[in-house]
Amino acid sequence: MSPLQSRYKIENREYVYDPTMLRLHYDTFTIMNDEEFLENLPSALHFACFMSFVLKLDHVKTLSDVGIIHELVHLSNKSTKRFSDVKEVRQKFEDLFVNIPDKFDIDAKYPKKSGQKNS
Repeated sequence: MSPLQSRYKIENREYVYDPTMLRLHYDTFTIMNDEEFLENLPSALHFACFMSFVLKLDHVKTLSDVGIIHELVHLSNKSTKRFSDVKEVRQKFEDLFVNIPDKFDIDAKYPKKSGQKNS
């Protein structure tokens, strides 16, 4: 394991958090043209789900009608693609996921900018 990698557990399964790999994926998505991005929507959607989890983003920023996950799903379906603008969705994607944390603590409190409330 590299020095930046860390381990975390969910339901007794262990996972590795690797910020270097996440930055590489993010950079790859941001240099794609729109056509390439659309061809790689399953990967972009997977990345968005994971980063939404890591950043502890709230349901409005992720799942609502204006949420990034919801928008990416619209782009992936021929019948709903017209409801989302690929350039706007990509800008939202880039803005939400640009700051990939070096460390991930699954038990950490929600950051203020996440929109979530700490108990």
